[in-house]
Amino acid sequence: MDANQKKFSLYVFLSTFARNLIEVFIPIILYKFGFTLKSVILYYLFVNLFSLLLNYPCIYISNKYSNKALAVIGVISFSLLQLLLNKIYLSLLYMIILAFVFALYRRGYWISRRFYNLRVMRKNNISITYSFISIINQIGVVFATYIGALILDFTTVKILTIISLLLFLLSLIPLYLFKFENKEKSSKIELFKTFKLIPKSDIFLFGTYELINVVKFLFSIYLFIYVKNNYQTIGILNLFTNLATLLFAYLYGKKINENKNFLRLSIFLVILVYFLKLSTISYALILISILEGIFLKMYEISIQKEFYSLSKKFEYQNYNLVYEVTQNFFRTVVVAVLYFFINDLRLMIIISLVFIGLGAFLKFKNISTDYYEKNNE
Repeated sequence: MDANQKKFSLYVFLSTFARNLIEVFIPIILYKFGFTLKSVILYYLFVNLFSLLLNYPCIYISNKYSNKALAVIGVISFSLLQLLLNKIYLSLLYMIILAFVFALYRRGYWISRRFYNLRVMRKNNISITYSFISIINQIGVVFATYIGALILDFTTVKILTIISLLLFLLSLIPLYLFKFENKEKSSKIELFKTFKLIPKSDIFLFGTYELINVVKFLFSIYLFIYVKNNYQTIGILNLFTNLATLLFAYLYGKKINENKNFLRLSIFLVILVYFLKLSTISYALILISILEGIFLKMYEISIQKEFYSLSKKFEYQNYNLVYEVTQNFFRTVVVAVLYFFINDLRLMIIISLVFIGLGAFLKFKNISTDYYEKNNE
C-alpha cells in the first residue's frame, strides 16, 4: 500500500463517518418539522436538478484550480448545510436554498473524491485497491447512522451538526497531504466527445445503479412513517445492513470481477430484498437488512469495478464529468416522474426499483483500448 492510498483511506473514513452521521436523516428532519411528503420529494428533486446543473461548473473549477479547491468548496457548503438544518423554515424558498447548498456540497465532495479515487486506483491493482478502500469506507458507515440516531433522539440537531462538521473539517488534513508524481493537469473539457466514446450500455448501467440512492431516500421516510417514527429504528436497521456489507466486502470483495452474469444476479437480488423490505414491518426487517447489505455490496462492487476498469481508457476529469452528469440526469428524471405523477410512497419505491431492474437486461460489450484509440483519433 503506497502513501497516497493510506492518506486517501483516512480521508474516506473521516469524511464518510461525518456525512453518514446526518445525511440519511435530512428527509426525516424535514418531514418531522412539518414538510409534507410531496414537499420532501420536491426538495429531493431540486437536489438532483441542482446537482446536474452544477456538474460542469464544478469540473471547471477543479480543472482550472485544483480538486483540493473543489473539496474546500464542498466543506464550506457542508458547513452552511449544518447551519440551515438548525434554522428550518416551512417555505419553498428555504427548501430551494437547502437543496442548492446540499447539491453544491455533494458535487464538491464527490467530484474531488472520485478524481483522487481514480488516481489512486490507476497506480494500483483495481480489485485489491477498490476492495480495501471499500472496506475503509464501510467502516466509516457502519456505526455512523446509529450514533447519529442516538444523538438525534437524546439530544438535538444542533449537537449532531457540530460533531458532523468537526469530523468533516478534520478529513481535509489527509486530503491536503496527497503527493502525486505528476501534478494535476488542466485538460480540455470534452463532455460530449467522451460521452460518445463510452459504451451506451455502461452509461445506462451507471445511471440505473445510482437510482439506488433514490430508493434509500424514499425508504428512510417509509420506515419513519410505517414502521416506527423514531430515528433509532432507522439507525439500528442501517447498522445491520452496514455490518453485513462490511463483512461481505472483507470476505469476497477481491474475488468479484466484471462478470456480467454476476452483475445481473446482484441486480435481481437487490430488487428482491427491497420488495421483501417493503412488505415487512416486523422484526424480520433485521434479517432483511442483513441481506440488503450483502446484495447491495455485490451490486456496488460489480458496478465500481466496471467503472474503474473503464476509467483507464479515459482522461480523469472528462470521465468523471460523464459519470456525474449521467447519475444526476437519471435521478432527476426518475424523481420528477415520482413527484409529478405518483402520490403513494410505496408505489414510488416500486417504480424506482423497476427502473433499476432495467439495467439487468442490457447487452454488454467489452470496450478495449483499441476501440478507444480508434475512436479518439
